[in-house]
Amino acid sequence: MLDSALEYKLAFHQLHVVDRSFSRFYPTEEEWLRVQKFTTLLRPCYDLTTLFSGTNYPTANLYFHGVWKIQKVITEEINNLDIEVSEMAKQMKLKFEKYWECYSLVLSFAIILDPRFKMDYVVYAFKKLYPFDYEERAKEVRDKFYLLFEEYENTFDGDLLDGSIAGCSGGDLGHDNDDFVEFESRQHANKRNKSQVDSYLDDTRLLLTEELDVLNFWKEDKNRYPILSLMARDILSIPITTMASESTFSIGGRIVGKFRTSLLPENMEVLLCTRDWLYGVTASEDEEDRERLSIDFAPLVAKLTNLHV
Repeated sequence: MLDSALEYKLAFHQLHVVDRSFSRFYPTEEEWLRVQKFTTLLRPCYDLTTLFSGTNYPTANLYFHGVWKIQKVITEEINNLDIEVSEMAKQMKLKFEKYWECYSLVLSFAIILDPRFKMDYVVYAFKKLYPFDYEERAKEVRDKFYLLFEEYENTFDGDLLDGSIAGCSGGDLGHDNDDFVEFESRQHANKRNKSQVDSYLDDTRLLLTEELDVLNFWKEDKNRYPILSLMARDILSIPITTMASESTFSIGGRIVGKFRTSLLPENMEVLLCTRDWLYGVTASEDEEDRERLSIDFAPLVAKLTNLHV
């Protein structure tokens, strides 16, 4: 609404000139300036809400950057010289702190698992918000990330070790040698896996402007970082909001009405999928399909016409 008002500011001015009765409602220059300030304050919230509420299931690596951007804008606008804007930012800060002040560690890990940002972005973001204790906050996130990696490491090592033992069980080794093989396997596995995080964080980051399917990136790098790829699979797939699932239930409620209470689950699934497919077809594609069908059926219609004659 505010963007539209700013876009038609000149039109409002012309109406103010030709229609004196509109002068009572025409905003002053001070009010126009305030509209611009409000737009600056609200736009990040609008953009993030649109992004998080999308039906394309955004991955969790969008969480940290989005929440940080909103917090940064609110913090800056609290010191705005305009009292109205400053008071509005203070009210927004109270609401923000109620829900978002403590960043979710698990969702914060997702930005580390994005090869365009990694740990560098966490340090940068905290330094902008907390210039006096950003190192401690960043260190907490980093330490917890390593702890989670160790949990995955222990689970993964067990499976890897079982395969190693099975591979050498057919030899003539004695029990003592079996113990040595098991010990050596554990030692090498630990050294190799513990270096995965360091190796990944030390690698050169990808360009920020690069379009990246982050899930596909970890799928392709699963041989290089087997444990980290498992972490990425689990963390990046965490839904940021419940919007998509709530939307599905809303659609289901409209499909299963009082006259459709006996639908089988399979039929319900078919109706939901069909609706998605129809919704995804653009008007241009629909017109092309109709044109193609008319061309395909033209010879048949001509043939039937001749037979009828």
